[in-house]
Amino acid sequence: MRGGRLVPKSAAAPRAAGAAGPQIISDLAPYRSAAIDIATGRRALIGGRAQHREFLRRNNYVEVGNDFVAPRRAELNRSERIADIRRALRD
Repeated sequence: MRGGRLVPKSAAAPRAAGAAGPQIISDLAPYRSAAIDIATGRRALIGGRAQHREFLRRNNYVEVGNDFVAPRRAELNRSERIADIRRALRD
């Protein structure tokens, strides 16, 4: 809409070449798992995303990605803290 009015489709600007549209992601290429499958006791051959999800679910595995995990500060008791300060002052 331009100025609150509809314009004929032929008068509208062409869509950009990279405009959003359906995106198709190919299935996973078959691979051998790094972990053991409890059903067979061996590394499984995974043939697609559905098999990958089922393998993780069946074995209670959790896929770890590149999510940021904030580092935790070490909890030191009083004597450990004093020793740590002394060590830092000597260096």
